[in-house]
Amino acid sequence: MTPKANVSKQKPRRSFRAVIDSLRQVWTIERVPDHEAIWRLGQPALAALAPERFRISIWNLCKGAGGLMFEHDYRLLCYCSDILMTQEALLSRHAMSMFCATGFESVHAASYRRRDGLRDGVMTVARVPTCDEPQRIICKYPEPIFKTPKAALIKKYPIAGMDESLLVINIHATLVRRKRAAIEEMQHLLERLPTHRGPMILAGDFNTFTPGYLRAVADVLSQIGLNYVPIPNDPRPTTQALDQLFCRGLEVRSIRVDTSFRNSDHFPILAEMKVLGS
Repeated sequence: MTPKANVSKQKPRRSFRAVIDSLRQVWTIERVPDHEAIWRLGQPALAALAPERFRISIWNLCKGAGGLMFEHDYRLLCYCSDILMTQEALLSRHAMSMFCATGFESVHAASYRRRDGLRDGVMTVARVPTCDEPQRIICKYPEPIFKTPKAALIKKYPIAGMDESLLVINIHATLVRRKRAAIEEMQHLLERLPTHRGPMILAGDFNTFTPGYLRAVADVLSQIGLNYVPIPNDPRPTTQALDQLFCRGLEVRSIRVDTSFRNSDHFPILAEMKVLGS
């Protein structure tokens, strides 16, 4: 199964009603402690990633637009991926079963719990099992008005025939912040990462609204060898190019933004990668 042909480059918009309802639900939030932060579900189909070729996707779910078309898009993206990194994954324990396709393991790291009991956070879905226990890192600065925190999810995946694993970091960075705060946020993340010598992916919604923000973030991440991956013919306007991919020890064979996915206010990024030297 392959993604749909590109149809429109106009970014889908969230309805005014959906925005108001979302704000109402975060008027009062509850922090989720570390020992309750991680939910896991599903049985992965593969034992390890193939070093010569694996596929990743990055998609902000817009808190799960809901409905059959959203579910269709989500499952299509799963089957086009070996690892899928999502942000704004808003769900209950019961709803998580929808986000766990057959042959995949879903791991959700909560940022906070809303008034209606749903947990907002980041979720990584993969065809291969996690090597170590997943780790959640809360971003340094919450959003300024409602104080909702953002989070990163850290996972390691085995690579066939290799001693080193692949470290995958799925992040949803703070939306409203100055450039200095964006730099400090990345430094805060790097200081809390586990020691890792092998290949690495850091991807997600960085909320980099300007080239200056992106350069500032990229400069910090270069300290541990993470390189920014540009997207040829990126259809997104600069102010909407919020989702990014950084990697180390990997060759990006192809990368693109798929504008045919219409059931979120973000378009997914799809990339095919290989481990250097494989």
